[in-house]
Amino acid sequence: MKIDNIRLKKHLYDIVRSAHDLKMIVDQNTLLPDSIELKAAKYILIELAEAMSNTLQHILARQKGIAVSGYIDTIAKGYKEGIISEELFHKLKPFFDFRNSLVHRYWIIDDEKLIANIQSGKDDFNQFTEELEAYIKSIK
Repeated sequence: MKIDNIRLKKHLYDIVRSAHDLKMIVDQNTLLPDSIELKAAKYILIELAEAMSNTLQHILARQKGIAVSGYIDTIAKGYKEGIISEELFHKLKPFFDFRNSLVHRYWIIDDEKLIANIQSGKDDFNQFTEELEAYIKSIK
């Protein structure tokens, strides 16, 4: 089955937009434990995980005929199938692990550690978009 380029462009746009919003919060230096900005950043991270997972899941299903069973499986199969690089896989796997904690066990998240991870990994989302755009271009 053929991939839906319009759908993929929408997912990638959502990632770019959310990554930009997250970078703005980080650049304003307002990420503090229990702050409204940190709460906003947590929601943005969930949006990013959803959009990245939806992008990979669509390509895996439509182009490769591969089903996935969750976020971690999606990123692992995206790497295994050559959609994303090994470097990006290793950067994003902890993020996808964290997404599950954020959604299902948010009350145990260490805010200081989260802030440090957001600051160090904020550019990984742009790398994801760049790699996906290159992959999509290569299969046309």
